[in-house]
Amino acid sequence: MSISNSKIEKTIQTDVLIIGAGPVGLFQVFQLGLLGIRAHIVDCLPMIGGQCSALYPDKQIYDIPATPQITGQELVNQLVKQIEPLKPTFHLNQWVQSLKVIPSGYEATTQTGLRFETKYVVIAGGVGAFVHKQLPLSDLSPFRSSFRSPNDQINPNSSVKQKAQVFNEFPDEPLEEDSHLIIYGGNESAVRAALRASQLLAKRTSSQKTPNHGSICLVYRREQLEIDDSLKSQLESSLQSNSIQFKVGQITGLKLSEDERQITHLVITDSHGEDQNLRCDYLIECLGLSPKLGPISDWGIEMEKKNLKVNTENFETSAQGIYAVGDINTYAGKRKLILCGFHEATLAAYSIASRLMDGKTVPTEYTTASSRIHKILGV
Repeated sequence: MSISNSKIEKTIQTDVLIIGAGPVGLFQVFQLGLLGIRAHIVDCLPMIGGQCSALYPDKQIYDIPATPQITGQELVNQLVKQIEPLKPTFHLNQWVQSLKVIPSGYEATTQTGLRFETKYVVIAGGVGAFVHKQLPLSDLSPFRSSFRSPNDQINPNSSVKQKAQVFNEFPDEPLEEDSHLIIYGGNESAVRAALRASQLLAKRTSSQKTPNHGSICLVYRREQLEIDDSLKSQLESSLQSNSIQFKVGQITGLKLSEDERQITHLVITDSHGEDQNLRCDYLIECLGLSPKLGPISDWGIEMEKKNLKVNTENFETSAQGIYAVGDINTYAGKRKLILCGFHEATLAAYSIASRLMDGKTVPTEYTTASSRIHKILGV
């Protein structure tokens, strides 16, 4: 299994392109792999797992066959382990922006210019591409990091090169010395980001034996945070030691340097309408994720209430060669359950395999007895 987070200049040719790396997309990889078909997978998130990893990694799931209970992340981990022998290639942080018909099938292009030529497409996008929610301040857009929704556009006519100061998760690169960091949000990811920053700062200060003149401030629109007791205890300890500050208010504006290349302060407005300017070198927006159907709605596929209509014989959409499995599709009797998506992925895989074999019937082989499948799985 390989994961690519960077732009590849050449066109990638593949038999199947899977859009969505959630549980159903992962199982689609497995079912195709059992039939000898390798696939490339694209996902807009920076990690594999879809909703399970992004929204409820620690919550228990009780309706997976033969598994009394399993967390969302544990399910993803098991599915990833299951497909490892198949060596799929994942392309993360990628949105498929356009899909057009070509003689060999379809050409799909992502927001970074990554291009695929594929015979078949399987859309396993759940309820749509999950994008990070943003503060409704257009002035922040030029300072956001490159990992953003494709709707974020920096003014191409600007001659000023702004520094990336606004992130949707804790940045990988080390923060500058004595940085003033503001985290906005009231969920677990916001508090974890603040705690992580505090730990890194304490470690750096201890190793260098120099005083720190930076700051970490958690800002949220209300005093009550959406966190469990364990995180609440850790945050309270940090607040008492003054390693983290907490302010109730909303970010309503920003102040820039004289050359307008950097954010210097954020304007925080409290519940009484009073403004306060807070020093800011970095801002982390932790507002959660929101599903967006995005460009899929422009691909000319028949839809019903923002879902793709499919033929239940093989889960093909109205566009020949494009399949839809999981929560993104709709049909009579549809249930949005993970195990239903597994069934849909299986029938889609057999349909694709038959077409790759010029319409021949694909025999059913059982994993208990098939030496061919055992060889594929390395067992």
